[in-house]
Amino acid sequence: MDPSSLEPAVFLSASVPDPRRDPRYHTTADVSAIREAIVALATVVLPTGRLLFGGHPAVSPLILLIAQQLGVVDRVRIYQSDFFRSVVPPESLAFSSIVWTPEIPGDRDGSLAAMRGAMLADVPLRSGVFIGGMEGLEAEYALFRQRHVGLPAYAIASTGAAAKIVFAGDPRTPSDPAVRRALEYDLVYNALFRVLPGVA
Repeated sequence: MDPSSLEPAVFLSASVPDPRRDPRYHTTADVSAIREAIVALATVVLPTGRLLFGGHPAVSPLILLIAQQLGVVDRVRIYQSDFFRSVVPPESLAFSSIVWTPEIPGDRDGSLAAMRGAMLADVPLRSGVFIGGMEGLEAEYALFRQRHVGLPAYAIASTGAAAKIVFAGDPRTPSDPAVRRALEYDLVYNALFRVLPGVA
């Protein structure tokens, strides 16, 4: 099947910050909120729509659980770089639609950049949701904003970490003050995602 013919998907960028890495991510991260937001997004999107993300090991098990409960594993499309093939968690391999992107030998960052480029170009999208995260989320947010100028990009600032950073740094998206307040303070994620244009 031609990927460009697929129904537009919601793009998810998310991870749980590693406390051994840059403290500007983990010091503001709300781990419970990150996990709850990921589960809520899958719960809202997958009954009728499609979800696309890079198979982060902290995210794949949560998405897989919801997709299996709903019986819609085929509505999830994940991307993995061949650079990480030997350490990919089994939950990522359980998805029926997994796209492997070529590694750049010896270059972790380059391999990730190539994967992100493919992930944000292969299939049509309808919005982007950004939860928690670290450097990768910042890179994916910038790339999403560059390649999908007309689509809504929602940084869930209440989850902290990189999502809070990109939210504060991009006052243009979204422009509606009520939506911005919701992204910054609302913690009932099921309700939040059901009212965001391009998500529900």
